[in-house]
Amino acid sequence: MAGARYTIEFDGTLASNALSRAMALLGDITPIMRDYGEYLLISHRDRFERQVSPAGKPWAPLSPEYQAQKKKNASRILVLEGFLAGTLRYNAGPDGLEFGTNRPYGAVMQYGAAQGVFGRTRRGGPIPRGDIPARPWLGHSAADDRELVDITQDHLQIAIDAKP
Repeated sequence: MAGARYTIEFDGTLASNALSRAMALLGDITPIMRDYGEYLLISHRDRFERQVSPAGKPWAPLSPEYQAQKKKNASRILVLEGFLAGTLRYNAGPDGLEFGTNRPYGAVMQYGAAQGVFGRTRRGGPIPRGDIPARPWLGHSAADDRELVDITQDHLQIAIDAKP
């Protein structure tokens, strides 16, 4: 998946500890990963609506120059046509979950970019025209972690109830 993404790795976080226990009981964790992906789609779209990072911090404001020329959604950050939020996807499998967008500008929005870092236009202007501040939009919050643990526990309960 090109663009911006993050991978949930099983490295000792609350969700991964619960998932490790589930893996021992369930074997294939793909259904859990799918539920994680569906939940993260909802969580990220909610943050786009609230215009905040996974940590709950408001995104850096638009520059007055850009806001003045923006014809659609002039007051909305990271929203022009809604493509970035609309391209969120996930790949769930037995080894984990990848979540993000295949749009290269997703990484620019996540990490920021200095004026001219991508070269020059045919007319010699810098790409981008000005500095773009980092606006972290991709990731998971403490509340997301708790929900991922709950999802894992739900799957465990179903597996426990199904065992003879």
